[in-house]
Amino acid sequence: MQEVADEIVAGVLATAGPRVGGRDYSTRRIALMTGLSQPVVSRAMRRIRAGADDPDALTLPTQGELWMTGFRVEYPRVVLHFEARDSAQDGEHPDEVTVRSGERQAADRRATAVMAALRVAGVSGWPQSQASFDGGDDGPPPGVVRVMWEPGGQSWDGFLGQLSAVLDACVPTVDAVPGDLLAQVSVAVGHGLHGLQWERPEVGGAESRRTRNDGGFDSDHLSLAEYPPPSNAQSGATPRRLQNEISVTEQIAIALRKEIMNAGFRPGDRVTSTRLANHMEIPVSAVRSAMRRLVDDGLLTATGGTFALPLVTGSDIIDLYAARLQVGAVILRGCSGRSRKQMLAPQLALRAVEAAVEHGTAADVDQADLHFQQTLADASGLPQSSRVFHALTLRLRMFISVLQLDYAPAVQRIVGDDRYILNALLAGKADGAVRVWRAKLDDAVRHMVRVSPTTFDPALWERLVGEA
Repeated sequence: MQEVADEIVAGVLATAGPRVGGRDYSTRRIALMTGLSQPVVSRAMRRIRAGADDPDALTLPTQGELWMTGFRVEYPRVVLHFEARDSAQDGEHPDEVTVRSGERQAADRRATAVMAALRVAGVSGWPQSQASFDGGDDGPPPGVVRVMWEPGGQSWDGFLGQLSAVLDACVPTVDAVPGDLLAQVSVAVGHGLHGLQWERPEVGGAESRRTRNDGGFDSDHLSLAEYPPPSNAQSGATPRRLQNEISVTEQIAIALRKEIMNAGFRPGDRVTSTRLANHMEIPVSAVRSAMRRLVDDGLLTATGGTFALPLVTGSDIIDLYAARLQVGAVILRGCSGRSRKQMLAPQLALRAVEAAVEHGTAADVDQADLHFQQTLADASGLPQSSRVFHALTLRLRMFISVLQLDYAPAVQRIVGDDRYILNALLAGKADGAVRVWRAKLDDAVRHMVRVSPTTFDPALWERLVGEA
């Protein structure tokens, strides 16, 4: 009976995504969800997390120093990378970051979700494999821990035992197993995890990237930076230069959105300035000042000295989509009179969308699409409309992150619409571009109505935007 319960609970955890550490996946909620008793669920979670009872001996860094930096599944090999996190450099101490309520429990549940995914994906049925901890001359670079399952030797239990021990050595925060990885795992687990390729984008320089030939990670995973706000920079400015022009407030908004995605926050949850300050390595006073401005913009709420995420509704999202539709139409008509040279940035941005579709994740495509839209706004020659459009986009992305909306099924439609819009603008056909822009947002709203547990009212959308 317990073994059956283990499989049921593992299936729930493996498909939970970034919210696995939240209230929806407590032992009590899982018990209600599955019909199992709470003690049986608790026991199942401990058994899944523990791995093997007697894993091969490992020499690991000090407890609380590692975090996951890579996860690749290429049949018949599974490779996970971990690196030592320099807590002093991050401005945190492992004991200090656990002060946040539930942080250690959430981190442990995320680690359990990784173990659960490997359990239910059927990987153990692959050919007899060897789990290895590499640290020699042919292994990963110094400071990198690699846990690997491949044909040829030791047992599956040995691999799980080693992975469990490495996860025990991770920092006790949700950063150790990021939300974007869990989101990918929750989708890929139904396909046996085949083809899963994830690498933490903010770490891993040349020394920690390995080629396919030596069993590690290459850099073929597309990772696009957050797109900056409107700028007076010349068209030849590089994305890095533009990124450096983002104001502190906008950087806080970007960091906060990433924090929401990684931590599985929900509408109304409290957000602490200290944590964001540590992540961004800037003074807490600067963060609090920026967060107060975010309150003015409707991206946060404040009661006394406490900041929290807004109680976002489906009506808020539709309101923002309707506003972006109208401002976007003005921008597209402005673009239709511009020269090809002035439209160079949108042409390059479209290539990034196409590359994201071919090599990246759904999140990459969504990010590249918004990048493309903002380049159109900047190219329109309408600086006021461009700034309004950017402000609407920033708010929309925050709200979508809070509601955890998934745009993966819309990927092909996104790139097709973007191609048509740009080609129509280059041909001077503004009406055609505006028509597809309306259809693009129509499709996004219909998608939200289908996939989101949040209530979206399509009648409100039609009432706000009128006839096409």
